[in-house]
Amino acid sequence: MTVTATPPPSAAGVRQVLANGVALLLAYVVPRVFMVASVVLAARLLGPRDFGVYGTAAAWAVMLSAASTLGMHPLLVREIARQPERAGALVAAAHAVKTGTNAVMLLAALALAWVVPTADARVHAAVLVLAVGYALGAYAENLGAYYQAVERMDRWTRASALFGVVSAAVGAGLLIATGSLVAFCWGQAAGWAAALAWLRLDVPPGLRGGGSPRRADVAGLLRALVPFGLAFVAITIYSKVDVLLLAALKDDVTVGVYTASYKFVDVFQALVIVAAGAVYPRLARTAAPGGPARWRGGRSVELILLAAVPAGLTLHLLAAPLTRAVFSEAYAASVPPLRLLALVLPILALTVYGGYVLGAARRMLPVAGLYAAGIALNVTLNLLLVPGMGARGAAAARLASEAALAVGMLVVLDRVAGAGPGNRALALAGGAALVGLAAASVPDPTGGWMRAAVAAAAWTALYAAGRALAPEEVLALRRGLGRKG
Repeated sequence: MTVTATPPPSAAGVRQVLANGVALLLAYVVPRVFMVASVVLAARLLGPRDFGVYGTAAAWAVMLSAASTLGMHPLLVREIARQPERAGALVAAAHAVKTGTNAVMLLAALALAWVVPTADARVHAAVLVLAVGYALGAYAENLGAYYQAVERMDRWTRASALFGVVSAAVGAGLLIATGSLVAFCWGQAAGWAAALAWLRLDVPPGLRGGGSPRRADVAGLLRALVPFGLAFVAITIYSKVDVLLLAALKDDVTVGVYTASYKFVDVFQALVIVAAGAVYPRLARTAAPGGPARWRGGRSVELILLAAVPAGLTLHLLAAPLTRAVFSEAYAASVPPLRLLALVLPILALTVYGGYVLGAARRMLPVAGLYAAGIALNVTLNLLLVPGMGARGAAAARLASEAALAVGMLVVLDRVAGAGPGNRALALAGGAALVGLAAASVPDPTGGWMRAAVAAAAWTALYAAGRALAPEEVLALRRGLGRKG
């Protein structure tokens, strides 16, 4: 592949991306702080067994939600970013599509009790309640896509914060009052209802709805949605199939242990989505192999990978103290699977962010193919490992399948979109991984904190010596932050 010279980032561009990132960070972190707090409360009050019942229901609800959203959010952001004058028509068409897909999701949630029998009826009740929340969230995401596309992220930040506060408060309040995990699930529906109501008040008049969408707009959106939908359904099944296999092969306690350890992965994945969302509108407008997107696509993939390796290895080193501090001693069995899942984080960053890059480049069908292969491998490994290893087996299966998926993603990024990371960045990331794994062998009377400090110092020295950031990038970053170069 012929690659043109990568243009240096401008201070103005970096400043806008940083502003996007801060707004989206707040949009994702604020609600998740409240949501994680409410989930931790639920884990403590319910105990591993009942928390496992909730984990099974949540996994089913997430999988069913794929039938509702079909990965439309990044598609809408991309199309509105390229054609802002058509925002009203695109959002109206998106609402029409979501009405149909929401109906399919809710009917599937109702039918689940007959299709997938379970010994605990609370699973099906919780799935239906969570599905109602996802249906409301599907409409809110359509309006949020507009604000992200035009890089007015603060509006989406406020709506997301409202969702987090309301859903956590309502869910926690109902759980404390009733002790029911099904009642706890109503918090999500209340949160999305509040966010949707606020967004409808705040959007420009042309985006509030009230008129019938044009058939041509709906048909055009559906055609463009096919590759996104295929990829998103495959990604969703891949991300939750391990929980459902655990529920089928083991017991609710094992599911609760794994669900607790996986919450750390969920938080990390949200941060990767923040980074992707900050760059995505510009990436969507300029994506072309060998063009300006080479920096925004290929170079941003490198930066995500270089940041994710220390993050994942730090979680690996601190798995024991963090699990006990967050979930209590009752979840001590979550530590071994979390140590394995922590190693997944750098790979997950590459695959999640790579999907956004390929979406901007209109190359989502390869993503669907990669994740379909990932599902087959993940299911096979879970069937082999879970019966004997339980939650640790599920984590090992996820690590192995994610590694295989990442190899395929690297090939597709380079050959299809011209956005694969370079050898130098891969070497630095590999060196950082070796540093973290070596730190794990250091004797540590503090339970992991000293190892993490040693690793952090070593990573800083390695990245400085290897010039992880080029001088022009450092200069643009300083100027983007308002500092003199």
